[in-house]
Amino acid sequence: MRPLATGIRISAMLLLAATARGNEAPRIAVGDPAVTGGGLRAYTNAWKFTQQKPGGPAVEAGLWSDALETTTYEGRPAMKRIQSVQYAKKDIRIRIVDVFDPATMEPYTFDYSRSSDGNERHVEFRHGRVTYRHTENRESKPEEAAVTLDRPVFNFYGLYGVLVSTLPLREGYSAEIPALDTDRMAIDWVPVRVVGRETIAAGPGRTADTWVVETTPKLYGKMTWWVTKSAPYVIKAVLEIPKKEDGSKDVAAIITYTMV
Repeated sequence: MRPLATGIRISAMLLLAATARGNEAPRIAVGDPAVTGGGLRAYTNAWKFTQQKPGGPAVEAGLWSDALETTTYEGRPAMKRIQSVQYAKKDIRIRIVDVFDPATMEPYTFDYSRSSDGNERHVEFRHGRVTYRHTENRESKPEEAAVTLDRPVFNFYGLYGVLVSTLPLREGYSAEIPALDTDRMAIDWVPVRVVGRETIAAGPGRTADTWVVETTPKLYGKMTWWVTKSAPYVIKAVLEIPKKEDGSKDVAAIITYTMV
């Protein structure tokens, strides 16, 4: 699943595989007890976001609101994250809904809809079995794909910074997390690296002490997150949007999200 520019218990075999990778960052499994949203609490939050083309000024682009609430899924405790986007100069509204197990951060469902063209996506996660339904626009017919992966995945391209905040962050921390790339219906191992601590503005008259964390997908551009271990978790984000989703480093735009 590409970024939205416009979210098993560790076995001895997995531990051996991580060791065999030498100096590379260890690969984290869904179910690793060090990765948990057990401390997540309900919140509401909002960011303004700007878009900046290389060499140009940052232009206000819209408002991104966010809410996390408790719910149930098929009788199990769950959390639901609802994100809404309103663009400033275009009549475009986007809604994103993630439902997941807070204990392990394993996803249950993901939904995306865009008002301007009727683009809709729905993903169901059943451990390693994933079903993806997509309607490109109002004129197109729904398409469905399904795949059985060799392990469960996190829904990084939906939960984004909230997922990052549940990792065992510390100075020098680095890892790779399994995400789903719906373009390829395959696992996308996303590198995660803590680059430092920073105290930043967290809305008018407020500051927050944050972890600064980089995530660097191979195809979808570097993302930097300023996160905390307390609500609302994601304080700031900067996303570098590539000109092409092919692993090249050319940047088409930089999107910056700051709390309001």
